[in-house]
Amino acid sequence: MRLGRINTFGNHELETYTKMKESGMEFVEICCNFDHDSQNVIDQKENIKKVSEQSGLDISCLGRWNHEILSGGKIDGEKLELYKNLLDTAIFLGAKTFVCGCNFDESISLYKNYTKAIEFFGALCDHAKGKNIKVAIQNCNWNNYYVAPEQWKVVLGEIPELCIKFDASHSYNRHANYLDELADWGDRIAHVHIKGTTHAGKTGSVDDPPAGMDDLSWGSIFAILYARGYDGDLSIEPHSKTWHGPLGDAGVAFTRDFIRRFMLS
Repeated sequence: MRLGRINTFGNHELETYTKMKESGMEFVEICCNFDHDSQNVIDQKENIKKVSEQSGLDISCLGRWNHEILSGGKIDGEKLELYKNLLDTAIFLGAKTFVCGCNFDESISLYKNYTKAIEFFGALCDHAKGKNIKVAIQNCNWNNYYVAPEQWKVVLGEIPELCIKFDASHSYNRHANYLDELADWGDRIAHVHIKGTTHAGKTGSVDDPPAGMDDLSWGSIFAILYARGYDGDLSIEPHSKTWHGPLGDAGVAFTRDFIRRFMLS
């Protein structure tokens, strides 16, 4: 296993990558949330590759969150093309995993949503064939319906090469059993996010603090990852309302040191 982190959105300066390398990160993950920052990464791919090579920090994963693929019962052709271009960018950068999802279209039935999602994910998997990259569904529910075993049974059952990007905090926040999901689907996981989360009080969710000072059972998570033969990358995701600036840097360092206790291979 290797430990890295999600990069600050849009920041692909050599100084930033060098600092991440010096802080002990072994790779970078790039995330896009909207069409404009997806296009920005596509347009910057030559510079990103150069910075990656100069810093000695490879791009392990490139992903897109927040999806509006389906509308009016159809796959938006322009957005599909954008996702394919982003997938091509991931391939160009040498990424091992391309992460995405698909929204639920309220204008059509559940059955038709599944058929369209299978068509969409299938098109991406076909585009990725033979190019040393895996396509993975994220289990984040931000405009993404395909987040749990109920959906995975259908979509991943139909597309055997489709994988999962797993983040235990998302399952926990949905009050699902993240350890069961990990145990049952561990052989389909291509990429793992490391993010803490804590629930307490009247509001329920308090914050997403550094992993190791949160509610998740990280020892059990890693026991299952080893049992399922996972040897992929672990990506720290700073995602907190509290941990920013110098405190945020300290939180990433805390997570790094905590998680490395479990990295025995």
